[in-house]
Amino acid sequence: MDKSELVRLFGEMAAAEIFIGDSPFKSRTYLLAAESVEKYGLDVDTLKSLNGIGKAVLNKTKEYIETGKIKKHDYLMELIPTKYKKTLTLENAKNLGKEWKLEIKKRFFNGDGTLKLLPAKHLMKFYVLKEISSHFKQRHIYTETEVNEILLRIYDDNVTLRRCLIDYGFLARTKDGSEYKRRD
Repeated sequence: MDKSELVRLFGEMAAAEIFIGDSPFKSRTYLLAAESVEKYGLDVDTLKSLNGIGKAVLNKTKEYIETGKIKKHDYLMELIPTKYKKTLTLENAKNLGKEWKLEIKKRFFNGDGTLKLLPAKHLMKFYVLKEISSHFKQRHIYTETEVNEILLRIYDDNVTLRRCLIDYGFLARTKDGSEYKRRD
């Protein structure tokens, strides 16, 4: 296995996380992983001893050594629209992500923030649901009634939206369905 390839994969994962806009922590983690692999190589024991290199990065490194790829990398790359994949860099990821989010808003949302339609394609649906999830406060517990009230302000089919938000990992709920919260 080639360390430069793993450095590239971690770098692309960092850029993808910035583009998606989920967590600056994740992008910094992947950047640190890329720098550490560049400096210390593919030795998992050495990487394990470094500050800031956690279990997730170690597991991804092991996965790369064993299979030559990283599933999370593949997943993140699926979330980058084709028109941005070839030009996406760490330097332009934030701006390209903002451009894409504006395009999604214009295409799928009315001026008042209501949803025109829920797209069928995974890529579009992911970003529409991501936008809808921003209507929920982080670390706040909601009842099903509260979730429905919020979703009905956005789209008539609140049941489908709620199910999609859970399926795509934007909302978590208890087994009995009595409590919901936004996933960070």
